[in-house]
Amino acid sequence: MQALNDIDVVIVGAGLAGLTAAHELKKSDVSFIILEARSRAGGRIFSTMTEDNLPIDLGAQWIGSGQKRMMRLASEYKLQLTPTFQIGNTLFNLRRKQKKTKGSVPSLSPVAMLEVKKLKKKLNKVSKQIPANAPWDSKVAKQLDKMTLEEFILKHSHSNVASAYIRLIIEELLCAKLYEISALDFCWCIKSAGTLEQLLSAESYWFKDGAEKVVDQLIEPLKTMIYFEHPVHHIIYEEKGAVVFAGKQSWKTSKVIITVPPNLVTKIDFDPPLPSDRIQLCERSGFPSVIKLIYVYDRPFWRELGLNGTAYSDEPPVNLTIDSSPVDKYKGILTVLIGSNSAREIARLEHGLRHDLVKGALVRLFGKEAAFPLEVFEKDWTADIWTRGGYGTHFSTGVISQFGPSLIQPVGPIHWAGTETASEWRMYMEGAVQSGERVSNEVVRSLKK
Repeated sequence: MQALNDIDVVIVGAGLAGLTAAHELKKSDVSFIILEARSRAGGRIFSTMTEDNLPIDLGAQWIGSGQKRMMRLASEYKLQLTPTFQIGNTLFNLRRKQKKTKGSVPSLSPVAMLEVKKLKKKLNKVSKQIPANAPWDSKVAKQLDKMTLEEFILKHSHSNVASAYIRLIIEELLCAKLYEISALDFCWCIKSAGTLEQLLSAESYWFKDGAEKVVDQLIEPLKTMIYFEHPVHHIIYEEKGAVVFAGKQSWKTSKVIITVPPNLVTKIDFDPPLPSDRIQLCERSGFPSVIKLIYVYDRPFWRELGLNGTAYSDEPPVNLTIDSSPVDKYKGILTVLIGSNSAREIARLEHGLRHDLVKGALVRLFGKEAAFPLEVFEKDWTADIWTRGGYGTHFSTGVISQFGPSLIQPVGPIHWAGTETASEWRMYMEGAVQSGERVSNEVVRSLKK
């Protein structure tokens, strides 16, 4: 085995959390390396090009105006943001009825509309009681963590239509069914964004040249410190330091920052084993499922129909579509998101049949022209060996209230980051950046002791 030089910090993962942590450590003159399992940086950010060199995002894409760190990076690196197209009607395919609306809520009965407002108000009120950096400490934590989000919605809504609408928008957001998620988990997400309304506004802008441009800028001064195709498989640690093994190489280090999702931490062999609470947390972490597809057309024809390209549907397989066409309109790009059960079911099908089903759904939403894309791109994030899930890891009932502190609590020299650990905009790119800032400060303070 090749033994390499001692180093202050080994960062596991070159996604936004790991890259941000590296930048912060660099400012403090702390030596570090980054070990990345993939052949590229970015983690759940993944951009590619169409045949005529239009950038598209098959991973994380959108940001909201309240996400100050991502906005700062866009400004600092002079990356152009494109507002999500909103001129025209949004489609809602809800309970076998298709409705058009100018706003974010379909035309419902007065009773159903009142129930929707009451539900949103209740979610915001409860979420305010949760500390964003320690939701497990809330007085309502155990109560919320005993019930699924499905149970919470049904308890506080007396309208089937209102419940169906809330279920539609939240299940798309989480890539999971409401019965798979703890009510505490979702209320934590709301608190980390500020309000439910702010959480639902997170798809306001996207990077004109692809979100991966942010990653390209972040890795530029770090290239000599990143080891690609180096999945960490073994960590031996004690209070004063650790030895990290990746492939046939090893590094002796004072600190380790692990930024991979909780469900992937179990792929690493720790000696001694991690504390029981941390193991339980990782083993009980949820596996939301999402498939993202990009349909490229000769023009955004849906705009000619008075539609803005956004469509929510509770009819499988498509959950959400969003217009991602370039501003000059010389191509129409429709982003298609398939989550939770629909993603798992459609992933089992042969490629041709899978795309026939998706095209059929798009035709029902946007008409016959949707059946004739020029190109189709697909990314199944659940099948990705270094992700195995959706946008982020969620937790079912009883996990956060019992084992939540271990999500961010250091284990000897091992510290934790990643969007799942964020106290601001958890499960978003913004959250990943915030977690990188938090963990680097934590590590620098610890190294100075």
